[in-house]
Amino acid sequence: MKRLLYTALIIFIAVSANAQDEFQEIQKEWGKEKKEIVGIGMALSDADANKFWPLYDQYEKERQKIGKERIMILNDYAEHYSSMTNAKADELVNRINKNDAALSKLYQQYYTKIKTALNAIQAAKFLQIENYINSTLKLTFQELLPVIGELDHMKKQEL
Repeated sequence: MKRLLYTALIIFIAVSANAQDEFQEIQKEWGKEKKEIVGIGMALSDADANKFWPLYDQYEKERQKIGKERIMILNDYAEHYSSMTNAKADELVNRINKNDAALSKLYQQYYTKIKTALNAIQAAKFLQIENYINSTLKLTFQELLPVIGELDHMKKQEL
């Protein structure tokens, strides 16, 4: 899991530096590691694996678009942190809420698909694993980004 988080941080840095080719390569490697984690967690029989992995690959392709957008939003926040305006804060919150809604919608779509292909328990297990990974990544990024005004407050205390 630590390797997964480290890779995610590198992705964030690569996007921040506008290194598109490097971003795609890192995202590809991260996807392999994530797939291994999901595979271990799912512990599928061969018959179930033949049904699950094509759905997972479709899911992951769609999730990566949502994930890339989230990283772009975080990058936008980092770029405008020191000059945050009400309008920019409103825009960022609306974008992150839309991104969260898109991910929730994707979860529901693939819960239904996996439940149909396998069963409700396996579909729920998949969502638990995905939620764990995504929650851990969100927390990691949140810890990296200061709360609005936090750095200004810290500077004033130092003086």
